[in-house]
Amino acid sequence: MAISVRRGNLEFSSSNKNGGQKIYQEVLVSMYQTLRDLLRTHEFTVEEQFEIPGRQARYAAVPRFLFESGVGHHLREQAERHGWQGPLWDHQAQALEALGRGENVVLSTGTASGKSLVFRSLSFHKVLLNPESRVIVFYPLKALAADQIRGWREMAQSLEAEEGDIGRIDGSVTYREREQVIQKARIIAMTPDVCHAWLMSSLSLPVVRDFLRSVSTIVIDEAHTLEAVFGSNFAFLFRRLIAARNHILKESAEKQPLQFVAATATIRNPGEHLSQLVGSGFTVVDHVSDAAPQYNRIVAHVSCQNGEEHEVATALHDRVLSYGTEGGFITFLDSRKGVEGLAVATQEASGDEASVNLLGDAEVLPYRAGYDAEDRQKIEERLQSGTLRGIVSMSALELGIDIPHLTVGFNIGVPATRKAYRQRLGRVGRNGPGAFVVIAPEHAFLRFGTTFREYHEMSVEPSYLYLDNRFMQFAHGRCLAIELESLGAPSSTPRHVDWPAGFHQMHVAARPGGARAPEYDAIAALGGDTPHFGYPLRNVGELSYQITRGASGDSFGQANQLQALRECYPGATYLHLTRPFQVV
Repeated sequence: MAISVRRGNLEFSSSNKNGGQKIYQEVLVSMYQTLRDLLRTHEFTVEEQFEIPGRQARYAAVPRFLFESGVGHHLREQAERHGWQGPLWDHQAQALEALGRGENVVLSTGTASGKSLVFRSLSFHKVLLNPESRVIVFYPLKALAADQIRGWREMAQSLEAEEGDIGRIDGSVTYREREQVIQKARIIAMTPDVCHAWLMSSLSLPVVRDFLRSVSTIVIDEAHTLEAVFGSNFAFLFRRLIAARNHILKESAEKQPLQFVAATATIRNPGEHLSQLVGSGFTVVDHVSDAAPQYNRIVAHVSCQNGEEHEVATALHDRVLSYGTEGGFITFLDSRKGVEGLAVATQEASGDEASVNLLGDAEVLPYRAGYDAEDRQKIEERLQSGTLRGIVSMSALELGIDIPHLTVGFNIGVPATRKAYRQRLGRVGRNGPGAFVVIAPEHAFLRFGTTFREYHEMSVEPSYLYLDNRFMQFAHGRCLAIELESLGAPSSTPRHVDWPAGFHQMHVAARPGGARAPEYDAIAALGGDTPHFGYPLRNVGELSYQITRGASGDSFGQANQLQALRECYPGATYLHLTRPFQVV
């Protein structure tokens, strides 16, 4: 494919790739500029293109209560050091004022609108004023928790807090390390999964009880992910957590109320949804109040024939890598094999030769579920440092991970939901102009009965919870029964918790000796003697396989049963970080 791109008085052709790259390096052209020019040529078919205009920020002062702990002074000093016009944007100040009054707050503003700063400021305010206070920060994914922990530690350092005050617990942290974290750290990031499977099954441990006794604040980030099965299970987990804390505190629980703060960019009904999720009311600060600055972003639909999406994506990757010397790109694709295959094709097209140290040398890498913790961490470190020019990812990177140098985004096919689209669009153009391209057949948006522009402007889908599902209630009733026994608490359903309708009856049936109906026998068997492990939060129980490499048997990642049938059958070629391995 030949291409001619003009920037000012400069012109180059793909027939002279090295020369063109050299010229562009002299003027430091970003990937965004390169893609913008590519969309003006006739090499790629642009079905629709529009621009999302930028806007100026609106600033506000720091709420007075934050100066009691020193957090207010920190925010003011940060603004002065960076030359910002104000310490906070208006919606941040609104949310903090409400939190200072003791209200629960859901901050439902756009991507890159500084939601994290709000709950970090509140959390540090709480623990600096009261060294005994603890904060739980729920992140839905390990990758997001690993990314966000850096920001927590940077703020802790600025506030001269102890390094050990910030901790993280997820599936990659050993049991011994988990106990050390909850004993020493005052702000702990964790996934709901590890809270359900480990923390709530360990209530007999004194260190766990001491931790829950001192929890004063719970943060829920990316709250839009907590819907359907995952969200419904989380709602029951949350209530069980509150019930355990109430019992540990006994009569003093009412004197030490929990405060909740949630953040999301893509919930249609944030106040109603969060109230259902945790059983308490919320003050809403939404997009109407959003005062964060925004940069211009170009959005386009590049069309192709069915089945040629990867070919077009590879060509676009090659162009922005060849002629853009600043910034990076992220491409979203909803397939494990597809992510690997597209990364391979991109490496081959750009002449990125394979090396033994692929994670340290390659310009473009895949990112998907199933990698072991060490590989995942290396990819995340390269993303943060800006040494990785491109990443091909599944949905794990669509959440609030802040990668400042990403200026260009691609999506293979139309995102399955508008929530996913908004999140993926929000990964680019955070620190400057950006571009986002959907690569899909010509009439792809007609299945939504609309154009791309109309699809973009439509509101996100409603968020649903299934709190009256009696099988889900039975599963959590079994977990609750074990938790109450571990705590030495009465076996009756705890009071002062907003249990969904019908849960009391299911809890009674799920208790040992309960007169459960035969229809619950199968789900009771699934939980066995360890329901916290038998009932995962995200789906029904399923087999999981460990993938090992060579005679050494070193861990190579994981696959669930369905993934194993598709990718890991004997004789298959399994792609791992773009490298092919034979399954034996």
